[in-house]
Amino acid sequence: MEILRVDPERPDARTLDAAAEAVLRGGVIAFPTDTLYGLGCSLFDVSAVEMIARLKRRDPRHAVISLIPDPQQAWGLALTVNPVAEKLIRAFWPGPLSLIFLSAGIVPVRVQGQGGTIALRCPKDHLSHALLERIGGPMVSSSANVSGLPPAETADAVVATFGNQLDLILDGGPRRGGVPSTLVDVSGPKPKLLRRGELDVTSVLGEFEDLTVGHNTGDSTGGRNG
Repeated sequence: MEILRVDPERPDARTLDAAAEAVLRGGVIAFPTDTLYGLGCSLFDVSAVEMIARLKRRDPRHAVISLIPDPQQAWGLALTVNPVAEKLIRAFWPGPLSLIFLSAGIVPVRVQGQGGTIALRCPKDHLSHALLERIGGPMVSSSANVSGLPPAETADAVVATFGNQLDLILDGGPRRGGVPSTLVDVSGPKPKLLRRGELDVTSVLGEFEDLTVGHNTGDSTGGRNG
C-alpha cells in the first residue's frame, strides 16, 4: 500500500495520476473529501465495489453513491432524467446533492441499487473533482469506516482501520465531519426527499413525498463526498 501526501486545494498532477491509475486498474483508494475520508473505486469494476463492501462489513446489496466529474454524465448513467431531475442538476450540481435514478444498462447489475437504481453526485470539492477528471468516469465513494463506526478523519485512522488492504491512500491532513448531502429519489413519477442535508431543494421539487419526517437523516455514508 502506498501513502501519498496531497494538498487538497492544490493537488499535484503526479499524485492525481497515481490515484487515478490505482482506481482504473481495479484498486480501492482512500482520499480526503471536504468533510471526512472516503473509500473510492470504479463504478464499473464489480470486484472493487464488492471489495469496499467487504472492507466496510456492509451488505453488498445496499446502494452505493457514485461521484461524477461532469453533470452531463448523468444522461449516460441514468435510464431517464426527468424534468424535475434536470432542474435539480442545473440548480445544484456541482454541489452537495445526491440523486437516485433508474440505472442505464451500461451500469453493471451487481452494483445497482434496489429496483435497478443508481445514486449520483457531482461534487464541488476541489480534490474530488480533480481526481474524477483524471479517472474520466464515475467513482463509487463511501465513508472510510467499518459500518456502524465513526468515519476516519485522518489518513492514520484509515491505516488503523484497513491496514494494507487498500491500494493507495491520499493523505490530505485531518478532516472534520460536516452536514451530509441532500438525497432525493427521482427514479419515479414523483420525487422523494430521502434525506435533508446541506441544501434545501424543496422549492424545486414541486409535489413530492417527504420521507424524512420522523427518521434520522444523518447517515455517515452520505457525506458530501463520502
